[in-house]
Amino acid sequence: MGRITDLNVTGLNPSKHAALLGDAHEMIVAGILTRLGFEVGLITAKGGPYDLWVIGYKEPGGEIKPLRVQIKTVSQKGNVKFIGGLRGGINRHYIRPSPKEYKYSEKDHDLIIGVDTNTLDLYLIPTRFIKKWGKSRSTGKLQPLKNNWDILLNWNDNFLNRLEEQLSP
Repeated sequence: MGRITDLNVTGLNPSKHAALLGDAHEMIVAGILTRLGFEVGLITAKGGPYDLWVIGYKEPGGEIKPLRVQIKTVSQKGNVKFIGGLRGGINRHYIRPSPKEYKYSEKDHDLIIGVDTNTLDLYLIPTRFIKKWGKSRSTGKLQPLKNNWDILLNWNDNFLNRLEEQLSP
């Protein structure tokens, strides 16, 4: 009997599967957030700065705050990467450092959601937190953000500042 977290049972080329996994995670996140009662929209045109939007709240049931969300697959090493511009998939070209690489910022994103492939846990990472961090962060250091729906229910400076203080340096 299969598990919901089984991967690539059809034996696709690993590079092609990696690209499809990113698309699948966007839909999984949209489904989970919708199931929780949040209003969510998938971005159908690829190549834009974010993958979906979700309506957050400044306080539970209060003023709404539309959030631009980037979905990232947690790496096999257990890291969430905060960079874009690196193309996955079958046509991948490895040029290091990539001339197109950039770190996510509040200019284009409000929230990064890391999806753990093995558990389907979600790490809700306000983009404002990553300014002081490197290009990635271990999920071990992101535990206060794991499946923390209060982030979407309390998208305000007081709550986010207190939450950021809980994160290890």
